[in-house]
Amino acid sequence: MIALLGALVVVGVPVAGLVALLKVLDFLERRRAATVARQIELTDAIHREFGAIVAPTVRRARGGWRVVLPMDARLAEAARVVELAAVTLGPAVEVVVVAPATATPHRPTPQTKERMASAMSA
Repeated sequence: MIALLGALVVVGVPVAGLVALLKVLDFLERRRAATVARQIELTDAIHREFGAIVAPTVRRARGGWRVVLPMDARLAEAARVVELAAVTLGPAVEVVVVAPATATPHRPTPQTKERMASAMSA
């Protein structure tokens, strides 16, 4: 009887641990899918209203949602986009408008005779 109980414990504990780990992974995947769905929902709402003016990023934050909008805050559409984000995602939303990243033009490195000779010898 004790051997049977010991065998059940030896087999049952790893199986229970594996089931618990799979439940946690399933919860995290569902949570991630919900975040992606919210981001797609907001992006579609903005694109329906204004066209492709901004691509928001949605994350969970303090019991609600945080939306990062990379757009110029002085634009007339910025206030309407913030309002649209609040309507789409519900009352617990924090909207952050940041300046868009400006791309710096790439200046090619000038080719000198030494660099050309080094490249040709390699």
